[in-house]
Amino acid sequence: MLFRRKFIYVPTFFGWLLIICILITGAYLSLRHTYSFLAASKPAKSKILVLEGWIDEKCVQNAIDLYRANGYEYLVVTGVPITQWTYSSPFSNMADATAGSIRRMYFKDSIYKAIVPSAVLRDRTYSTAVALKMNMEKWNFPYKDFDLYTVGAHARRSYLVYKKAFNDGRYIGLIVDTDPSFEPEDWYNTSRGFRIVLSELISYFYSLLFFHPDEEQFKKLITDGFYFDKIQQVRLDTDNEFADIRQSPLDSVNVPEFSGLKYYPIDPSYLVKAAFTVDTTSPPFEMQTSKTRRPMYRKYGLIKFTLRDTSFVLAAYQNLDYLKTHPDYKELFVPFKDKTNGKTTYGAGRYLDIPIPATDSVVIDFNLAYNPYCAYAERWSCPLTPMENYLETRIEAGVLNYH
Repeated sequence: MLFRRKFIYVPTFFGWLLIICILITGAYLSLRHTYSFLAASKPAKSKILVLEGWIDEKCVQNAIDLYRANGYEYLVVTGVPITQWTYSSPFSNMADATAGSIRRMYFKDSIYKAIVPSAVLRDRTYSTAVALKMNMEKWNFPYKDFDLYTVGAHARRSYLVYKKAFNDGRYIGLIVDTDPSFEPEDWYNTSRGFRIVLSELISYFYSLLFFHPDEEQFKKLITDGFYFDKIQQVRLDTDNEFADIRQSPLDSVNVPEFSGLKYYPIDPSYLVKAAFTVDTTSPPFEMQTSKTRRPMYRKYGLIKFTLRDTSFVLAAYQNLDYLKTHPDYKELFVPFKDKTNGKTTYGAGRYLDIPIPATDSVVIDFNLAYNPYCAYAERWSCPLTPMENYLETRIEAGVLNYH
């Protein structure tokens, strides 16, 4: 009642032989045409050429020749962060590096760059496309369509991902240069060609079937990432200054042992938009310092802000002595103390500098809080924080105490 007999046909020896031959032939033909499938071009129709910045310089030269020969009007170079040789390379991303090479090729037109920050470690092709879209909205080009210039087996996936990012109906042309690292027709005969083509084939079908990105999430990741990169660059520049015996605030005997300042982790919650009120009614005064020096300052305004649902006020001061010798000086001095002083941060407080606000609001960033030079050597004379700038909270941002 539960089973029944069924008769089926099975291949004979010659039948199996025929099937195997068909499968081998099909696999061979597929292998032969995989590269051409992945590297297929789309007709170029725009006056904007978008060049993927990771391609090698020979292909970059080919792209520039194409730009000149076809009457393009705008060149955009995309780029991801350089994650190797970061301490020795003068460039932090591939777009800047490629743009530098293009200038050496006697290219005179403007070079626009679409860059993703170092925090973007995954889905970089899509992130680059989103960054390009964000920038094109700012650049206000007279053309909406563009042609994408790329290399080899990466092309079809790049095109697919760019179409996902630019889902507004614009036309995207695709120009594919030949990958010079292996022979396209015999890609399966070299380890590099085999690895690149098969990985790009898998990546393409993954992107086609399973990759459904949230554009707004990527935009936020890019925006936040640029903020992190900005703070990291300030910190790197500061460390370079401290390590340079010609300008270091350290005593010269201590410079050789300097190994970098320590910081709190970057925290965007300490980037605060504040209300600013100009208040220059108080007379100029002598600012107390750690030594006998008494520079002249005046209170310029009040900064009112909220941090962790608590309101605070800081006074911003103008250095009148410095202003006499530098009449174009447009910054204000904001010293402050908080409950981290003497524990994780310098006991006498820390400093911020802000531009003189043009409106009734200002952005203050405690991630940029730095130590007085007195934290590093006794020879310095440093302003002491006035009592009105004591904050009854912990500001866990910016530079930490120095040993």
